[in-house]
Amino acid sequence: MLRIISVLPLPALYALLGFIAWIARIVGWRRELVDRGLARCLSGRSEAERATIARDFYTGLGRLVAEFVHGARITPESLAERVRFEDDGVVRDAIASGRRVLLLAGHHCNWEWLLLRCSTAFGEPLTAAYKPASRETPDRWLRDIRSRLGAVMVPARSLVTHLLERRGAVRLLAMVADQSPPADEPQQSWLPFLGQETAFFEGPGWISAKMGFLPLFVAMRPDGRGRYVARFVPLVAPGERASPEQILRAYVAKLESQVLAYPAQYFWAYNRWKRARRLYD
Repeated sequence: MLRIISVLPLPALYALLGFIAWIARIVGWRRELVDRGLARCLSGRSEAERATIARDFYTGLGRLVAEFVHGARITPESLAERVRFEDDGVVRDAIASGRRVLLLAGHHCNWEWLLLRCSTAFGEPLTAAYKPASRETPDRWLRDIRSRLGAVMVPARSLVTHLLERRGAVRLLAMVADQSPPADEPQQSWLPFLGQETAFFEGPGWISAKMGFLPLFVAMRPDGRGRYVARFVPLVAPGERASPEQILRAYVAKLESQVLAYPAQYFWAYNRWKRARRLYD
């Protein structure tokens, strides 16, 4: 279905998928999950404020899906206009000096367009970790869109092996690092995030500290419909030798700051807190 409608111009996609998102809100698709997450994470906001955030979330969800579908056709030139970079000199300077860079984002604003934009922006091939879809056909379509501007998509569970096999050849790496680890994942840490004890994969901190990547958080904010600004924020001070845990904590803190600043842009329909911390975790 999405492959078929991807031929539509972006305004038509906004209208169509915006209407579907409105229907989803009216019929209550994942509404209990959204409301519960907002109540837990934004307890300091009034009920009326949280209701407004929920409404804006569903509106943004339609826009997000429309933009993702349009990603099958969008040009690098259009992306450069719609996803504007601030402070990207830290990326360019690091690559020019021979350093390897790890870009860390979250499910906030439009992470799909961010991936496509970074695929062509820095004159360096981009490798990106992703979680494969459960079925082959949608997984292949997702990979095709995400890699169409040159990104090399690597399943997250194979990422460290992929990096080791290439012996330093990967110089620009991207991860959306706020997904929930499964209960049996040995490499996970529980950290405070939006007032909740939250599990995070330890991979970003470990890869940065042990494999020599400069960790940068990509702080994304909306700049009008279909337009975003991305800012590249170092997670370690110049010359600092931070531990994996310090890097992971810095990432989580920066992500929390962005979510609190633009709460409707976070993907509240994902069951991020589906399990609680066990006594022995």
